[in-house]
Amino acid sequence: MNKVELNRAKQYIRDLTGGSLLITESRVVAETLLSELSEPEWNRLFMEDNILKKKSPYTAIRYARAVRRRIEPLGEAFINDVIHAPDTYYKQLIMLALMIHTPVLPDFMRHVVAETKRIYRPNLEPDAWETFILDRSRTLPGLNDLSESTLKKSGTSVIRALVEADYLDNNKNRRLQPVYLLPETSAWLKKLNRLDLETIMECTL
Repeated sequence: MNKVELNRAKQYIRDLTGGSLLITESRVVAETLLSELSEPEWNRLFMEDNILKKKSPYTAIRYARAVRRRIEPLGEAFINDVIHAPDTYYKQLIMLALMIHTPVLPDFMRHVVAETKRIYRPNLEPDAWETFILDRSRTLPGLNDLSESTLKKSGTSVIRALVEADYLDNNKNRRLQPVYLLPETSAWLKKLNRLDLETIMECTL
């Protein structure tokens, strides 16, 4: 096993086992990040006070840490927008954060979602994720060293994120739906110097 290649693969799909878009949790976590809590205080909120209302404290802290890793690097102004954004804008912001944090998502959207749309197929294929990972493993061989359960769970999170962000109608049919970026979202792409994601988010490649 090549540890360098394995680490590259882990970075490529990072945090997808922690959850998909985490719509319900992201705003709550964002609010805590602006409270300037110490690390023990922050952990206590999720594990003891259970502000995410999860059955397990370990599930709660896993979700909280996943959201934190996605949105905290994007800065206070971005976090503020996550807290106050109305529904569609909110979904686009946390989708953007996930795309920046986890490179496999924009790759899947570019090579699978946009391509499916380009050839006028109405639905993603049921094995779209598995086929995509097999293809990626040719240039990213570390993917072959990840467990089957990790890859499967990551694929489930990718599809679920696309459903939650309104790119697909549901998990079963996976029918493509049009998504139009809001001007506010486009403005964030420019601020973050990630205009490369604009056509990917709109699937207009």
